[in-house]
Amino acid sequence: MTFLFLGILGGIIHIAGSQVRSFENSAAADISSKLQGDMRRVVVRADVGPEALWGDIHSVSISASHFQTQGLPLYTESNRSRRGVVRELRLSLQDFSLGQLHVDRMTADIRYCHFDFPLALNHRMIRLSQSGTGEGEVSIRQEDLERFILAKYHEIKRVTVKIDRDKIIVDGYGSFLIFSTAFTVIARLESPDGDTLHLTSARVLLDGQVADDASRQALLDTLDPVVDLTKDLALHGAIKVNHLELRDGVLRASGIAKIPELPAIQ
Repeated sequence: MTFLFLGILGGIIHIAGSQVRSFENSAAADISSKLQGDMRRVVVRADVGPEALWGDIHSVSISASHFQTQGLPLYTESNRSRRGVVRELRLSLQDFSLGQLHVDRMTADIRYCHFDFPLALNHRMIRLSQSGTGEGEVSIRQEDLERFILAKYHEIKRVTVKIDRDKIIVDGYGSFLIFSTAFTVIARLESPDGDTLHLTSARVLLDGQVADDASRQALLDTLDPVVDLTKDLALHGAIKVNHLELRDGVLRASGIAKIPELPAIQ
């Protein structure tokens, strides 16, 4: 499998100055080829010094926007050499779709990612072998959650989402196993495991009336989890959510970021 980092660092070894700029352009083109979207844009910036001669890279920054992708195209392979290191990896992704969810912005600042330096030196190919950790954040707008819910839950026929003051309000109409109804859910969002976003402390109305316990639970069972970062987005632990903020129409999920291990089956 070809990852986003293919070629990002291989060209850095033994080059400097204007050659670095040439490398950045080539790396950006390579990354762009892995993404979809006629308006996609990718920029790569590498900060290197003489330490690059022995596989020590100061930093790599990748910015990308206006693209679509299915699943995560970047993993580590733990069986490879760890002789190379990127001291700081910065990712800034904007206005893109990950699976069926449109994401306004995703950022990550990850320290000390190791790569297979002999492979880079001899074959000008980069494979990450170990990821450090850092901080990451994902921002999703309420209108994009609306489209995602309609795409994910076929029982939901129409829906509007409002996000503010640490609450999410979901209004819609759905056809469920034993009933069809207009509904309103007013709830908080929490991530008990860092990988899924669940509705909590939920108040549920069905056709304008407070739902009985059985109907309330049936609706919540349909909608929960609202987002599964692994099943829905194939992030495989790239971000472990430890804080959620719901303000002014935007959901912000932040936590510990890393480059995940290559799954056994792709």
